[in-house]
Amino acid sequence: MSRVRKAFTLVELLVVIAIIGVLVALLLPAVQFARESARRTKCENNLRQVVLALHNFEGTYGYFPSAYVGPNTDPGWGWGTAILPYCEQKNIYDAAQIETTVFGGGAIPALPTVQTETKLSLYRCPSDPSPDKNPIRLYHGTSNYRAVAGPIEMYTFYVDYDYGGVLYQNSRTRMSTITDGTANTLLIGECMFDEKIGKRAAIWAGMSGMRPLPGDPGPSLWVSDVMWSVDNLSANVNGPAPQAFSSRHPGGAFFAYSDGSVRFFFEHGDKNIVMWAAGRDDGNQQ
Repeated sequence: MSRVRKAFTLVELLVVIAIIGVLVALLLPAVQFARESARRTKCENNLRQVVLALHNFEGTYGYFPSAYVGPNTDPGWGWGTAILPYCEQKNIYDAAQIETTVFGGGAIPALPTVQTETKLSLYRCPSDPSPDKNPIRLYHGTSNYRAVAGPIEMYTFYVDYDYGGVLYQNSRTRMSTITDGTANTLLIGECMFDEKIGKRAAIWAGMSGMRPLPGDPGPSLWVSDVMWSVDNLSANVNGPAPQAFSSRHPGGAFFAYSDGSVRFFFEHGDKNIVMWAAGRDDGNQQ
C-alpha cells in the first residue's frame, strides 16, 4: 500500500512540475510583451519630447534647427545639440561651449569629448541594447533618432542642399513653409544599432565629418550621424539598406511628425507613404 502511495505521489509531483512548466511557458511571452509595450511607450514619449523641444527652438528663433551646422564638408553641431537647452540639458550645452566652438574643435573627423560621449536617455530607444557610445561613429553618444532630411536620394552629397524636408545641413525651415501641413510632414525617425547587419544608429551631438566607411577605403561624409533622406531604399522601414529607418520594435519603427504626433510605420507598409511624408512642400500628403 505504501509503495502504491509513494508511486502515486511521484506521479502527482511530475504532473505538478509539468503544469508549472506549461504556466511558465505561457507566462514568459506575456511578460516579454508587457516589457516591450512599456519600452514602446517610453520610445514614443521620447520622440514627443524631442519634437516639443524642436518646437520650442522654433518658437525662440523663428525656424527649426538645422540637421547640423557646418561649412562645406566640415563637421558641425547637430540638431540634438541645438535643442539641449529645451530638454533640461543646458548644463551639457554650456559645458560644450556650443555657441563659441566648432564641433570636434576643428579636427576632421570630430573626436568625442566628455560632453559629446554622454549618454542621454532622451535620444535612446529602450528597446535597443546598443552601446552608450557608438563604436562605429567614433564613440560619440549613441542616438536612436535621426532627422528626416527629405524624400530625395542622399548618396551624392551637395553642400547646403535642400533635400525637401525640414531638417538638413544649415537649414532654417520656418513653420510657415511646411505647406504640406505639419501633421503630414516628418521630422525624426528611429534608427537602430546592429553592427552585424550594418545598422549604425546615429549620434546626437553632430556630424563628425569625412572618413572611410567600414570596409571602404574611400572617404565618405558621415551625414547619417544626424540625418538621412527617405528614398526608394531607405523608405523600406527595417529594410536592408544600411541607413534605412529601423527599430527593435517588432514589426516597424516610430516616426515623429512636425505637429508633435508620433506614428508607427509597419515594415511591410507602403513605402510611398513614408516618402510623401518626408517632404514639406511637394504637395504629396498621406
